[in-house]
Amino acid sequence: MTARGRALVTLLGLAVLVAGWVGFVVRWSGPAGAGPDGRGFGVAGARTAGLGAFRGQLLIWAPGGLSDREVGLVRDSTRVAAISAVRTGLLPVASSRRRGFRVVPVEAIAVDPDAYADAAGRPGAKLVGMLEKGVVLSKTGAALRHLQRGGRLRLDGGRWLRVSGVVDDELLAGYEVALDREVGRRYRLRRADYLLVLPRGPLSGLEAAVRGLLKGRQVRFAVAGDRRFLRGEGSALPLGLVKARFGEFALPSLRHGGPDPGWKRRNLVTRQVPLLGRVTCHRLVVEDLAAAMADLQRRELDQLVDAVEFRRRGGCWSQRLVRDQDGRLTRHAWGIAVTVGLAVDPTERRPVVDQRLVKAMAGHGFTWGGRLDRPAGAQFEWVGAGA
Repeated sequence: MTARGRALVTLLGLAVLVAGWVGFVVRWSGPAGAGPDGRGFGVAGARTAGLGAFRGQLLIWAPGGLSDREVGLVRDSTRVAAISAVRTGLLPVASSRRRGFRVVPVEAIAVDPDAYADAAGRPGAKLVGMLEKGVVLSKTGAALRHLQRGGRLRLDGGRWLRVSGVVDDELLAGYEVALDREVGRRYRLRRADYLLVLPRGPLSGLEAAVRGLLKGRQVRFAVAGDRRFLRGEGSALPLGLVKARFGEFALPSLRHGGPDPGWKRRNLVTRQVPLLGRVTCHRLVVEDLAAAMADLQRRELDQLVDAVEFRRRGGCWSQRLVRDQDGRLTRHAWGIAVTVGLAVDPTERRPVVDQRLVKAMAGHGFTWGGRLDRPAGAQFEWVGAGA
């Protein structure tokens, strides 16, 4: 075979290899709501490693987090064998994007290394040494930042944090970054969002004791296996997984402003949707929303959708929906949340909507906000197939 022939064969082989890889990636990422088999999550990194972390731990959560006094009350209970208080917040990671949009919001936890490693169990043993030397990134967080062990996480204002390790998402409960508690204080990660507690005695006895200690609080409990990540659930998906699937944007600051224009231009589209009319939504979600509305229309369940209320609340994406009343980013900021129904009985402690609507939305990847630790009325968030 001539040199030219050998070169052509080599190029052909490379072309086949690249085509196969592209096909695999397309098949894996797929449309919103589709995994490699067409049924699983279409969210990058949504499948954890199944490490068996946090077995035997009880998660305790209350709206607004827990004060140091409340943490102390639970810690000193005779029903508690061990405890780890998990403080959460956003780190202002520096952005090199458009001028005026200088920070990228990165979801972080601050913990006592020994207590948190004990809560994580055997898979968390290596966390102690890592957190004492720097910050630890989840695999999703490391991929988003294009960092690995030994790298430096650049924050707004010219500050840097050394990356001392990268671990499975499960070990960080879906958060992108973990810091030592004392380091976290410098970045306003001070109030405990939730507790991980090892019970002494029956689980029911601990739950009853905690309710007694935290009288008047709407306390919620969870154990490993109840949810994809053992964490206080303010939203259906951890922020890292939202960004991995729907793109990461920069902000003027963590507390003010909306997504940078480049992200909006690449990701937001306006489409005509059955029952709802013209809707601005994320390009990867709008077809699922349209399909869900078409299903309801086909089944003559139009009355379950309140289009007037949908428009009054701002729809799927609008500038006024980007943040809640406390200035925190909402999932509307990514154009993946909608409010399409009304609570059936507003006197209930937790919202109630028609379950036919819940089922129809779930069939197209939207989970009902009424199931979250912070119930969200008739709001639905996209999470993918299996919602």
